[in-house]
Amino acid sequence: MYTTPGELRSPALAGDSCLICGSARLIPHFRRASRAAVGKPEHARQEPYRITRSQRRLVGNVVRCRECGMVMLPQALSTPADYGNGADPYYVRQGPQRIANAHRLLDLVPAGGRLLDVGCACGFLLVAARARGFAVEGVEVSAWASGHARREHGLDVKTGTVETLGLPAETYDVVVMSDTIEHLTSPRQTVQTVRRILRQGGRLLVLTPDIGSLAARLAGARWWGLLDDHYFYFSRATLRRFLEGEGFTIERLVALGRQFPVPHWVSKLSQYSGAPHQAVERLTRVLHLDQVQISINLGDQMACVARKM
Repeated sequence: MYTTPGELRSPALAGDSCLICGSARLIPHFRRASRAAVGKPEHARQEPYRITRSQRRLVGNVVRCRECGMVMLPQALSTPADYGNGADPYYVRQGPQRIANAHRLLDLVPAGGRLLDVGCACGFLLVAARARGFAVEGVEVSAWASGHARREHGLDVKTGTVETLGLPAETYDVVVMSDTIEHLTSPRQTVQTVRRILRQGGRLLVLTPDIGSLAARLAGARWWGLLDDHYFYFSRATLRRFLEGEGFTIERLVALGRQFPVPHWVSKLSQYSGAPHQAVERLTRVLHLDQVQISINLGDQMACVARKM
């Protein structure tokens, strides 16, 4: 295979190919890509998994397809995170805010019918969907999170993956994958399963970071969306091409902001610089901003509504 000087020849990429176009011409996404962790995925798993935290040790290994622009981690590093063994009390405390944000996402699809949330975590989106008149079900690989959804919210949530549950074909009107597709090691298999269980004309609702956004391009390797358990990084163009290739037509593709209390946004600073984070955290307490809600939309979180053709 012809390889330009900028392309990777690392053994970790042997056999790798683009999710969308199948090309094997993969290059480092960042100019100063570090290969220190290539072939050593355990470097990214030194602490118990938490929904709201990442060590960001694999950022320098992200690669991009020269042909279509799809961005991803090499397969050798895309090892499933230990979702099942990680409880995250901070995530649970954010429940009311996450339910409110779920309503924003669900505004994009008509209410009513049967809804399945794939990767539903603690079930906060299902709570919002139930309030809108949907008959709701969820599937979640984390035993801790799915147990919370059943116990605390009385939800029908199965522990496992949508591919292995044997759900009947043409059952659901809406399937949601909110902050899910980027975590999958085989997104094509999952989306094909979703299409099978959707009714004709049913909708797939996807929420995922947008690596093609201006904010992501400006932030570079320090962009918040680059996490160790994010394996595929879509832009608007690549997400559209991927879903259309799997038998969907795109109805809407928009940037979606989120609303959280000030301390949540301040906590995001901790992964970039300790001193400024601590200073802003102290200022937040002094000014009694703990309960103040702020909505932020940097244009780098995209919501896509795709209809089954």
